[in-house]
Amino acid sequence: MNRHSSSRRGLISTLVALAALTGMPSAQAFGVGELLGAVKPSTSAGAVDPDSFLKAAAHAEKLMGNSLTLLVRSLASKEAAASYESAMKAALSQTDPKEAQSQINAAQTSAAAALNEQVKGSQLKAAASAMSGEQRKQLGAAAFNFSLAMLQDKALIDQSKGLISGMSANPTLLGKLGSVKDAVSSLSTQVEVGAKIAGLMPDLFGSVGVKAPASKDDKPKAMEDASELFGKPAAK
Repeated sequence: MNRHSSSRRGLISTLVALAALTGMPSAQAFGVGELLGAVKPSTSAGAVDPDSFLKAAAHAEKLMGNSLTLLVRSLASKEAAASYESAMKAALSQTDPKEAQSQINAAQTSAAAALNEQVKGSQLKAAASAMSGEQRKQLGAAAFNFSLAMLQDKALIDQSKGLISGMSANPTLLGKLGSVKDAVSSLSTQVEVGAKIAGLMPDLFGSVGVKAPASKDDKPKAMEDASELFGKPAAK
């Protein structure tokens, strides 16, 4: 019972963050029926595909990381932006993948908190107004792709319940179970990062004239590549 209650609380937090990111009331964005359905593990045979799950999780992580970098570069103070990029580069210099991921999570969480603290509604509009057309386009792409990554995170977290259950019952897939659980943990951290700046998104979308993504399957918008902070080209 406690495990299920914790799962529901986690999903509720995810849905509230997503509703704020897209600028929609939570009741409108996600109905009660969808919420209850989301906590039910998928039982379809096609759901037990760890390779596809891990690929999609890496794509969402890359998309959010690149988007957050561009948001920080565009809106945070020079000091906060420099601190974030320094922390990210230090994280990627780690030889232990788990330690590297832990430091990446910490850097992104700190950067999102700095954005939330430094960028208020009127300041956001003023900053966007002072940008060139190309800068505003990049900012809009970053906001759109950040929200899109959040939608993908939510869908993958939902999918992971059935995936982990199916893998646990299949001895041939047990070797990948740890990787899937690590990916789910990373996705959960991304949701927490997104929640920190969810309140900025409606004003941000309005300031740059971009609509929020309607679905996790929307195509990402073209944006600058921050691959130097992620080791390889950002997800497109």
